[in-house]
Amino acid sequence: MFKNNKSILVSIIFLSLFSLLSKSLANEVNIIEPITVTGSYFPKKLKETGSAVTIINNQEIEQSGMNYVAQILSATAGYQAYKSGGPQSLTRAFLRGNETDHTLVLINGMKIVDSSTGRGSVDLERLKLTGVDRIEVLRGSQSALYGSEAIGGVINIILKRGTKEHKKFLNIEASNRLDKDITSGISGNVKNLYFSLNYNHSEGPGISSAEKSLGYDENDSYNIDSANLVVDYDLNSSTEISLISRVFTSEVEEDDAPLGPFIDADRQANLLDWQSALSLNKQYELFSMEALVSTAKARRYQLKEDRKFRWYIADLSSAKLKFNVPINSKENLVFGLETERSHMDTQDQYNAYDFKVSSSSSFYSYSNNTIKNLFIDGSLRSNHHDLYGLSSTYRIAASYLIPNSNFRLHSSYGTGYRAPTLDEIYGSYGSISIKEETSRSRDIGLEYISSSKNINADLTFFATQIDNLIGYGPAPGYKFSNQGSAKNSGLELFIKYILSEEIKINSHYNFLTTNNNGRSLSRRKKHSGKTSINYIPRNISDLSLNSSLEYHSNARDGAFSGGHIAGYALMHSNINYNLNKNSIIQFKIENILDQNYSEADTAGSYGRTVSLGIKLSF
Repeated sequence: MFKNNKSILVSIIFLSLFSLLSKSLANEVNIIEPITVTGSYFPKKLKETGSAVTIINNQEIEQSGMNYVAQILSATAGYQAYKSGGPQSLTRAFLRGNETDHTLVLINGMKIVDSSTGRGSVDLERLKLTGVDRIEVLRGSQSALYGSEAIGGVINIILKRGTKEHKKFLNIEASNRLDKDITSGISGNVKNLYFSLNYNHSEGPGISSAEKSLGYDENDSYNIDSANLVVDYDLNSSTEISLISRVFTSEVEEDDAPLGPFIDADRQANLLDWQSALSLNKQYELFSMEALVSTAKARRYQLKEDRKFRWYIADLSSAKLKFNVPINSKENLVFGLETERSHMDTQDQYNAYDFKVSSSSSFYSYSNNTIKNLFIDGSLRSNHHDLYGLSSTYRIAASYLIPNSNFRLHSSYGTGYRAPTLDEIYGSYGSISIKEETSRSRDIGLEYISSSKNINADLTFFATQIDNLIGYGPAPGYKFSNQGSAKNSGLELFIKYILSEEIKINSHYNFLTTNNNGRSLSRRKKHSGKTSINYIPRNISDLSLNSSLEYHSNARDGAFSGGHIAGYALMHSNINYNLNKNSIIQFKIENILDQNYSEADTAGSYGRTVSLGIKLSF
């Protein structure tokens, strides 16, 4: 009966969408042309970028009512993720079906080191939307642009910067599950110094990370604090110094999954996560230069019965020198050097190790628009790794604006390279015989933008092959090993439709197939998608409604024998009402259908959750 009701509800939603799409706008919509800073080494218009890039702007972030990066990216083009339980449980991303440690996560171009996952992937639950201006997702092998970790793609989280307008705000939110979330911030300038400082505190009783249907009902609480700071100082009209810093601390109760289903466990994890980067940008008459140094540190301590029994300590130091040379109005050359040093210290009840490794690289990128409507980018990177020696990767991308039409053709081809992490070589399950992973990825897509600018649609086909795929080996040792080749392919469909000044619709659909030695990769869904609608009534402009519906098909969970993830649909909605120019009331319902679902087999998840918040600006 429930399934029938759910099908009727979904049908009504899509029939309503069809009815809306049957109308059209007579007047042209005034839209600011998107700029990407992630798709190449310098800012470019999105239409001039051959790579597949998704941009989520600040307006979309604010309207969504969501608190976490992983939430707003869910089911968008090429993006899937899994989560091992409730709030603050480990959340990791699959871009185009690639492994979680094939996605490089950046904050304003600054790398994040992750000790908590044991591999190269980043726990996205540590990344809140506090102070975030926009998010850019670059899909495909991007090692030529960003180095080893970008074998499958890049997620670049770009923070808000200070402006001449001084702003202060305070947001308070609470839910029926006793979750509390407090966010505050201040931004502005003092003469030539611009700053933006944001802080967030969240806490709650949580839920059992292990599924309650298995008999586990002990909640796993969480207590989180995070802050980010962006400071820009204009020395003169051609010189700028920037400081970016971020800190995240958490105390989270967690359950265990010892090579099988999740089980209730009296454990706690304490995490300290900190990144900071200092950059100098200098504009000369014939070229510009950027010099950057950054450091990232992560400390994760696991406690059982209030006693420390395991810890992970990781550090990453890096430096980059980049030159941008405009050859003429149609050609541009970028080149530079980059070096990094990583360190990891881990101890548990079985092993302890402390190792360091360094790598250095040179990179080159050339852009050309000498042929009208054709934009070409080519990139090359030469890398040297302490343990694996020399390697090189390349990438070429092209965008062509088809004359006398509203269509754009875009395509890219790139190779990727990932050296094993210190944990994969020397850790508890490490192997010194493990080899580097390599990749080849290609995509081609067609974009349409209507003459009135109210419809934007893009269909992209992609294929990726990863060779020497690294994964856990068989029992009894479960040592990391190379497991042949993995082949992923599929399509990504995106439609943005501005029906009127009151109604805007965004839709994403992903189709994905994966194959590794005759089996699909674990936790990859063949079908996923999301549609969101933003509605501002013409006669009540102080009111806005944002609703979204997302769908994920079933998947195999290879974490243990017989693991399975059932398909599910989630609906969320939030209402914002402007009491006055300085006060906004927000009412939010997540998982309206009260679905009992899991993103990892036997992991718990939130049911229907109702939240009420207020946003104050000063």
